[in-house]
Amino acid sequence: MEIGFIAAALMLCGASVYCFCKANFCACTKVGDCDNPINHYWLGAITAAFIALLCCCAALHSEKGTMLWLVLMVSCFGGAVLSAKHSAKKHCNKTKQANALLTNEPN
Repeated sequence: MEIGFIAAALMLCGASVYCFCKANFCACTKVGDCDNPINHYWLGAITAAFIALLCCCAALHSEKGTMLWLVLMVSCFGGAVLSAKHSAKKHCNKTKQANALLTNEPN
């Protein structure tokens, strides 16, 4: 039973981080459309994180469950940050190559 709760908490932490990233992306690209505090992505992120916390606490009780939830959330956010840095680096390299083609400069 505990393993099921922990697996559900991990999936919910991932969903929470995904919703958080989508909310930030939406707030940055569509200013004024979706930067209100009661956005669907924000609600999804908060709700999924809260349910994940409840699952962790149900599996390991309050103190250890909270620590597990923090570890899960940090690892999911860490993965999102690494993915964003890799994606930005890949995008930057493509932009440099396109600029080099336009200006006839060697790479």
